[in-house]
Amino acid sequence: MEEIYQNSYFEDLLTKYEKLVFSICYRMTNNYFDAQDLTQETFISVYKVMESFDEKNEKAYITRVATNKCLDHLKRAERRTMPSEDEELERGSPPVDSAEKQVMEIVVMEQLEKCCNRLKEPYKTVAYEYFYKGKTAKEIAEHINANVHTVQTQIRRVRKVLRTQWDKEELR
Repeated sequence: MEEIYQNSYFEDLLTKYEKLVFSICYRMTNNYFDAQDLTQETFISVYKVMESFDEKNEKAYITRVATNKCLDHLKRAERRTMPSEDEELERGSPPVDSAEKQVMEIVVMEQLEKCCNRLKEPYKTVAYEYFYKGKTAKEIAEHINANVHTVQTQIRRVRKVLRTQWDKEELR
């Protein structure tokens, strides 16, 4: 009889808190599928301790379990992060002789210049200062008399636009 009560109580908890737990997991991971898995893991953990479960603080307990599951997941994910494209290229590319490397750099810089010239101001200036002159966001901000955070935002936007333009150029 007690097991039937526990199963019924667990079903009530699941119905009552499933959306809350999922939303916590989704907000913490920013990934729908991870949030689904973590929601399931949360309720499995709750089910395992049903006999000693404190019904008075059920919401606090369940949300704490969900939060801990997400934190554990994020820590594991951080440890197994993928290397960046640059790191992969550095490790995996065969050695290139200096003449070929110089030609490749020239071609890349020409294509980058082509993409930058299509930009509108102030992005064109920011891109030129950042990519060609190698200036930092702070140096660019001082040069164009702008806020550093504004320049940082512009650099992020320029990168995104250039990446899109670059991909289109390579398809041609």
